[in-house]
Amino acid sequence: MKLRKLASIFVLGALLMTGCQAGGTTGKSEDVAKEKTVVAATVSGSQVLDKLDANVVGIPTTQLEMPEKFKGLPEVGQSMNPDLEVVASLNPDVFVMDNAFKDSVEKSLKEYDFNTFFLKTNTYTDYIKSIEELGKTIDKEEEATTLINELKNIEKEVKSKKGDKAPTVAIIFGSGENFMLATETSYLGDLVKTVGGKNIASKLDKNVENGYVQLSLEYILEQNPDYILRFAHGNLEETKKSFDKAFDKNPAYQELNAVKNNKVVDLDSNVFNVSANLKVKEAIQTLGDILYGE
Repeated sequence: MKLRKLASIFVLGALLMTGCQAGGTTGKSEDVAKEKTVVAATVSGSQVLDKLDANVVGIPTTQLEMPEKFKGLPEVGQSMNPDLEVVASLNPDVFVMDNAFKDSVEKSLKEYDFNTFFLKTNTYTDYIKSIEELGKTIDKEEEATTLINELKNIEKEVKSKKGDKAPTVAIIFGSGENFMLATETSYLGDLVKTVGGKNIASKLDKNVENGYVQLSLEYILEQNPDYILRFAHGNLEETKKSFDKAFDKNPAYQELNAVKNNKVVDLDSNVFNVSANLKVKEAIQTLGDILYGE
């Protein structure tokens, strides 16, 4: 009888062990295996994916700084022209690209069966929405919400300094000697709007969809903004020289309140850009200091 009882105990134990193994209980290695794999062909997207703790298996080829944990991963080429064969070899569940390059790659993408997500970076507002959508796409909704709340809290902190102030702002975008005015549909224009500044370009034709319009000194003189933000693109040194030359040699600029009150600010290209990235945290805080600081 004792032998029969012992045998029954061993059989029952074996069945329980087998049941646990076959039952698919959530072991850590299995959870990781279930995560969606992602290939990123965008630096901005890579930054977001890092914050979302995504399972990234491929990154863009770039000289820009990448998240530490992505270093050494296979490279898939530059953001504007990724090597789709390399992407295919990595067999990702989701392929993340910058929406700015959608038109240039859409035809080539038809040859592959990628689940492609186009991250929108043209404005801060679209960037926030895109982070939320990306979180849903790769099953990282909680992480996406955390990141968005972090950005929103920085917004609130800056707006708390605003008070009743509503400073008028002109954003002059320069490349070489070609100057343009940034509208609210540009990244920089949308940032100014986000922190409560009034972009003088908003008084232009409401149907203006372009992020930039040709600069009119006459219009700037008419609006006489409280602040002028200058952003150099391309050859930074040459553009900055062109900015200074234009402001110093044209007496009309000297009539502006922003010039008289020393409120002409050159935006740091290490913080600001023409498209959104996670430097936006510092960008929002910097704009707050410019517009609402002592």
